[in-house]
Amino acid sequence: MLRIDSIAKQNTPQRVRSPGQPLRVLVLEHDDAVSDALSVLVADLGHTVCGIARTENEAAELAGRERPDLALTDVRFGGGDGIATARRLNLDHGLRSIFLSGHSDHGTMARITETYPLGVVHKPFSHAQLKIALDLAARRLR
Repeated sequence: MLRIDSIAKQNTPQRVRSPGQPLRVLVLEHDDAVSDALSVLVADLGHTVCGIARTENEAAELAGRERPDLALTDVRFGGGDGIATARRLNLDHGLRSIFLSGHSDHGTMARITETYPLGVVHKPFSHAQLKIALDLAARRLR
């Protein structure tokens, strides 16, 4: 099931993108097999993975250096709290996330919503579901 949040935070800095330009995606995933699969999937969809972060500090460093358009963020990133990491990236770098989550409980979803995400894709997800989320995110980032 795919859920896309329609809330747009008014004071979040946005990066200006040219229409049709591929997204530069930062992957926040601690599991090597999952991050590798996501990288292939993102590339298959015509976008570029500009970095893979396995810790919050690595994510902050890559966000500052690579200036991605968005982050694909595992809710349980690094075995910890991907939502808190996404909040930090948004505040420090104006970077918004599409969350990848195997958890759809009310508490988790409420915390995700507070970060003004570009989307939420529930695990397990299909190629088509990730494509829709990235396509909608690209439109929001124009």
